[in-house]
Amino acid sequence: MQKPSLRKIGSLTKLVLADFKFMALGGGREIGANSFYYGFDGHGILVDAGLHPEKTGWAAFPAIQSLQGAKIDEFLVTHAHTDHLGAVPFVLQSNPNVPIYATSETIELSKIMLLNSAGLLPKQHPQEVLDALPMYQSAALEETFAKMIPLELGGSRTFDGGKIKVTYYPSGHILGAAGILIEHDGRRIFHTGDTSLHAQRIIGGAKLPDGPIDVLISESTNGVVDAYLTHSREKELERLTQTINETVAAEGSVLIPVFALGKLQEVLMMVSDAMRDGKIPKVPIFTGGMGRKISAVYDQFLKSRSRTNETDLTSDVEQQELPRRDALFGGKYFREPSIVLAASGMMQDGTPSYFLAQRWLRLANFAICFVGYTDPRTPGYVVSHAVKDTRVRFGSMKRDIPVRCKIERFRFSAHGRREELLEIVRRLQPKQVVLTHGDEKAISAFGELILENFPEMKVSAPEVGKWYGY
Repeated sequence: MQKPSLRKIGSLTKLVLADFKFMALGGGREIGANSFYYGFDGHGILVDAGLHPEKTGWAAFPAIQSLQGAKIDEFLVTHAHTDHLGAVPFVLQSNPNVPIYATSETIELSKIMLLNSAGLLPKQHPQEVLDALPMYQSAALEETFAKMIPLELGGSRTFDGGKIKVTYYPSGHILGAAGILIEHDGRRIFHTGDTSLHAQRIIGGAKLPDGPIDVLISESTNGVVDAYLTHSREKELERLTQTINETVAAEGSVLIPVFALGKLQEVLMMVSDAMRDGKIPKVPIFTGGMGRKISAVYDQFLKSRSRTNETDLTSDVEQQELPRRDALFGGKYFREPSIVLAASGMMQDGTPSYFLAQRWLRLANFAICFVGYTDPRTPGYVVSHAVKDTRVRFGSMKRDIPVRCKIERFRFSAHGRREELLEIVRRLQPKQVVLTHGDEKAISAFGELILENFPEMKVSAPEVGKWYGY
């Protein structure tokens, strides 16, 4: 039997109903600029507003103009990653009075992440775009933070005179991340946000509402294959410790590119555990920059419902300060075995991991360990797939450099593996599944898997800027 194509999956529900309509303003058939609009009898709820990390100009922002006058009454934020949060000031420019709801953890992380996004804007966008973004100025951002209203994990709010009820559920992924149950006129809609059922080192697995529900809006990041069927988290940790041991024994250092929010804190604790248990030698661990500020927020929320325990402090792990850019190449990790956790996870041009890799690659006794997804358009993807004893060029480099160090890729995803996402469908038993936050290949593969297991369900993949009803 021929499997359904993305074209077929995406065409199942292209219909607008009077009482409920939906639009992806970003994050439809892609990862980035994630933003989704829910309309109920003329009452509008916006979920997330992110920046696209690989686009410039207005294409990097959610397509707010596609709403064509549909009003936003509430603005819900699922978590603090930039591809879900970074365009919040942009949305507020045209909707200055809309209330913003987020968990207390997300609000605190937003104070770091949005300031960082504002600082990066001049490097990513032309001047005419920057001139049209006054809400990213420091004073305006402070006003935005003051307006954010806590909605805690496990908590609910009612809107539109009690006609709409919204409940936040822990979604796993990172500190404070939420899935959202929306109930209106007997209809139940669950928006997973970025989610994972499996527990990480610091962050626990997602909690789900009771099923059945009517519509499931699901992320699809890992929709293509489930590498965890052959590479469990435990096996991956064994491989990582083996690589660290081999590198340190050869008097080399290990570079681990990490995202400052989430991945740094998880890997830091995993490495610390391995040192404490004698599985790897005690060598200096280098961290720095924004990641340390984020770690302080993780430590602030020990009792968060996101966490696996209430005791582990990142500040209890001995860490040395990663030098700033001008001093990166003079760090003592080039003179003695060390572990360096450096942003960014995808080695974006201009970040510490990007600069360090240019020297790291030349050193035969060193290693680079990638612990998460790298977009094919990023320098991290080029480096992570480089072949030893060849030459490589990435980012804005002007010439090739030799590849002499060991390069390893590991799977420590903060997103649900494919079988987990299918388990969410199985538990919630929705009539309709809407697939978002994945490239076309991932969405197509996951959509096919759902229809193979639940042929009675409807599956759709919305295009950005188009109205749908369910």
